[in-house]
Amino acid sequence: MKRLRIAALALILAAPACWSEVRFAGLDLSRSGRLLFLAETDAPGFGAYQTLFSADLPTGRLRQLTFFPERAAYLAELGVLEIQNRYGLFRSGADLKGLEPVAGAPCFVAGASVDNGKLDLQASSPDGRYAVILRPTSAAFGQLILLDLQAGGSMRPVAEQVELSLSELPAVWSPDSQLLLYGKGGQLYYFSIRQLAENRVLAEPLRQIGAGTVRNLRWATASALYYVDGSLVYRLDARELFTRSLYAGYLPIGTLAGKLPFEFDPNFDEFWIAPDGAHVLLAKSGRHLFLYPLQAEDYGPGGETRSLPYLHLPRSAALKRVLWTRSGMITLLTEGLLKGSRRTEVYRLSAAGSATLPAFRRAEAQGVLDLTLSPDGATVAVLRSDGVELYAAETWTRKASHAHPQPLHVLWTADGALLLAGARYTELWHPSVGESRLVALSQPGRSSFSADEQSVLSSLATGVYRQPLDGGHWSPSPGAALREALTASEDYRVYLEEVPNRVQRNRIMIRDMRRFTTRELLPAAAPEYEPFPEREEAPDYGLFAHGSRIRRREVALVFNVVDSIEGLPAVLKALGEYRIQATFFVNGEAIRRYPDAMRELAESGHEVGSLFYTYFNMTDSRFAVDGEFVKRGLARTEDEYFNATGRELALLWHAPYYLADSRIIEAAREMNYSYISRDLDSLDWVTADLGKAAPDIYFASARLVERIVERKKPGSIVPILAGRPAGLRQDYLFQKLDILINALLRRGYAVVTVSQLMEHAR
Repeated sequence: MKRLRIAALALILAAPACWSEVRFAGLDLSRSGRLLFLAETDAPGFGAYQTLFSADLPTGRLRQLTFFPERAAYLAELGVLEIQNRYGLFRSGADLKGLEPVAGAPCFVAGASVDNGKLDLQASSPDGRYAVILRPTSAAFGQLILLDLQAGGSMRPVAEQVELSLSELPAVWSPDSQLLLYGKGGQLYYFSIRQLAENRVLAEPLRQIGAGTVRNLRWATASALYYVDGSLVYRLDARELFTRSLYAGYLPIGTLAGKLPFEFDPNFDEFWIAPDGAHVLLAKSGRHLFLYPLQAEDYGPGGETRSLPYLHLPRSAALKRVLWTRSGMITLLTEGLLKGSRRTEVYRLSAAGSATLPAFRRAEAQGVLDLTLSPDGATVAVLRSDGVELYAAETWTRKASHAHPQPLHVLWTADGALLLAGARYTELWHPSVGESRLVALSQPGRSSFSADEQSVLSSLATGVYRQPLDGGHWSPSPGAALREALTASEDYRVYLEEVPNRVQRNRIMIRDMRRFTTRELLPAAAPEYEPFPEREEAPDYGLFAHGSRIRRREVALVFNVVDSIEGLPAVLKALGEYRIQATFFVNGEAIRRYPDAMRELAESGHEVGSLFYTYFNMTDSRFAVDGEFVKRGLARTEDEYFNATGRELALLWHAPYYLADSRIIEAAREMNYSYISRDLDSLDWVTADLGKAAPDIYFASARLVERIVERKKPGSIVPILAGRPAGLRQDYLFQKLDILINALLRRGYAVVTVSQLMEHAR
């Protein structure tokens, strides 16, 4: 059979299950040599889920029978559902029945690996012909590849050395599928499908649009593209991109459409354009929302000034979804943390002309997971944990509802039906007639072959479903009875064998009585992990700078919270998705300024140590820092943290700027504090101004990730700022935290707290 490779991460002793580790189960063997089995994996943001496969032992052919929707999209031009998970990319037929692997795309049943961590991003063109994939080539960079899905999966490189992203693809399709716009190195470029078809693709420098990332761009129609440069908003005609980019030094990139009240920072800001182009919605730092008229003049038509509709979101909240109807009604979904739990709110505002100033108003809608607007703009689908509700987009009156267990995505079809892709199954619901039908199973229930072994049965809470063994789709099969699982037939015997410290937790073994052989069904590639150092570097527990170098592949990421906390919500979210417990160090000034953030941090369950009472260089000869001062400062920080959170700080600390001498360390030790140093400087504190004076130490965040991954060792302690440094940077390391974690996991490392690192080194 074709050799299959499962690149799942090896088990790290005593480490949390926070990656895509694969374990097989549920073996059932037919008399003709067909085998059913389950593969269970753990996906950040979703938790563990199971996938059902069948294998034909004589031929080695694999089929995937269930499809968990880690990502889902509806391709309107083809009329098909597309689902992506770590086993591949799948599409339904135009009848929206069943799913099959997309020809040419990487797929487990065709020999592709099962990736650990978050999924690498891909996006299909609206017409469904192409997919753009960002394939990692190093820890923080990748190759942007165009996959032609109608030409046998032929691949065309679009760009090299593109910064990796796991939250949003740094590329966006035009609505007519003719242009792919992408960001790289702080610059924007276009790639023309028409030029590709005519074999006249220009060199990349000749396709440059301007500075920024894909967050600087918004499509309004197939030809109208909006581009923000600083505080100016330009409207570009897609047909002019070729000429304007070719003469970028001589022609303006577009027509001035309006001005923003602030400079646009793509690191933290987003914008949306009204369907009629009359207004722009600006989310400044993700929390300050302004509705602004899109006009070139600084004043209104009569020269008057005007107030702006404004919405201020709580510090931990972020904008998740924006719906904008052609009539001007805006519906927003925000998401944030409240006392350790996710909370969402819906706000609405009409941008249409009115005698009174419009205002954002909270809508009556609790527990909303997502929103999506119908193709005609008349109806909003509101996704909740138990199903979907439909509301009139203009009046927010409830129209209909449909129950669905554990939904993950809701998608409108071209004819006004909805696809509900959930953790258990995906179904198509027609609200106009109140009918629904199954599209695919996401996870199997108890499964077996049918009594005649011509089909597969799976029992869910909603009933028993049947799928023909050689193709077809799942359909209800009331009254069908599952049989007891068999592991032996006249020709074969199958069993599971534990394989600790390999790339999978166990393996499926096949005993072939005809050939007198025993083999592994899915031979696993050996893990390609970095070797351990040849000898131990004994840690100093009084000045702890690293853990054991030879016992475990693990590192501690420590997050320093000083006087800026812009990155704290993103850090907590990323750690939560990976189910990682980390160590934070908080400064007294941060506790005094942001007590609510400290409560959020305390409730998250992470380890929290001290970064002293005030932030200054304690070794500076201008200050008389004695042991008593150190003790009072640490004690006061403890008390302020307790007063703010009701929790105690861990007896771990480090001095501001990591600058301390033996006198300072000894004074803290008398209070039973352990001093936590570092063996790797992340350099995320270096600002652009400092970089001008010392260019060898300033790097963009993607380069910082590469540097950390290259220089880390087993037991390393890596400091990361949970906010902005005192100055500007091109971007910020905390924005690349998931990239860093993915890179570490794929190299066999676990992320642990400092206390765990210390304990494992003893």
